[in-house]
Amino acid sequence: MTVESLEDFRTRARSWLSDAEPPEVPLDLDERFAVLRRWQQTLFEAGWVGLAWSPEAGGGGLTHAHQLVFVEELVRARAPQPVGLIGLEVVGPSIDRYGTDWQRRELLPRMLSGEDIWCQGFSEPGAGSDLASLRTRAVADGDDYLVSGQKIWTSWAHEAQWCALLVRTDPSVRKQAGISYLLVDMTSPGITARPIRQMTGDREFCEVFFDEVRVPRRNLLGAENEGWAIATHTLGSERGAATLRRRVELDVALEDAIDELRGSRTPSDRVLAAIGRAHVAMRVLDAQTRQTTARLLADTGPTPLDSVDKLVLNHVEQTVFAEIAGLLGPLRAVPGSRPAGLRADRWAHEHLYSRAASIYGGSAQIQRTIVAQRLLGLPRG
Repeated sequence: MTVESLEDFRTRARSWLSDAEPPEVPLDLDERFAVLRRWQQTLFEAGWVGLAWSPEAGGGGLTHAHQLVFVEELVRARAPQPVGLIGLEVVGPSIDRYGTDWQRRELLPRMLSGEDIWCQGFSEPGAGSDLASLRTRAVADGDDYLVSGQKIWTSWAHEAQWCALLVRTDPSVRKQAGISYLLVDMTSPGITARPIRQMTGDREFCEVFFDEVRVPRRNLLGAENEGWAIATHTLGSERGAATLRRRVELDVALEDAIDELRGSRTPSDRVLAAIGRAHVAMRVLDAQTRQTTARLLADTGPTPLDSVDKLVLNHVEQTVFAEIAGLLGPLRAVPGSRPAGLRADRWAHEHLYSRAASIYGGSAQIQRTIVAQRLLGLPRG
């Protein structure tokens, strides 16, 4: 089969997006979720979701380069990302690679369309940065597992239909060796999801409780007690995809801020210095993501270099939004205000959310440890 050239694909994507009338994204979280879910359905029906997934999984069978091109065009068109990114970018690639025929056939098409939203049940109150210390357990019971425990920082768990859940199935072996990866129906009896209000005012993070939840054995992804390797693949997919997508999103956000500042008045030296520092940070991220793109296109799988990407992205994201928010002054707390022409609601929210960048997807401390031990060969402390 002849694969469409990237140039032709970009032209086609740009043309479709120009006619698609992407939705405005509300600040209210519930309204935002509903709008973005409908938008994912629109993208799916037009064939723009799962571009690099295998055709057997319902995807487009194209290359990662095509996926990157569409992300670029989507952001450049100021169109929002679909709501189901945890499924599309994080969990889905692992199910596509390691799943059974039944799992891929039954779960992935509904993930692509947005009919099913997925959450990621990895972190726990005592096992966030040290994920391998997780204590949520799954005990075999006939054709099922009985799952009990708690997860936290589980984005969209209160809206999700499915959860990619790491559980301990063998407590007698070293901690990485006794972990399994379950695909859990969130409507199962015994699951309670409680949203947590963040400093942004949003409540998409949740704590989730599992009380003797019955999960069929056919929902085991890969082999029992071999979930750590699949979890590593999942986290690698998350970091690589997020870095490349966020690079474009941050670039466009900075362009938007400059346009707002330019429309207000002649910029002061303070404004120029802040924008200059943000631009320098962005150029660092551009340089880093050239390597990220090369690894993704080569399909090398997870590597310790993913942690370098994550650390650079953390720093750049927080730098860009801190520089913009710093120009708001005390008016950042006044709804609807536009100090220096900047939309305070947007930039204050972006700045607050950016503080989580060094935690989600693996904390900065853990990424530094991975770099130290696996890239630099330093001894364990």
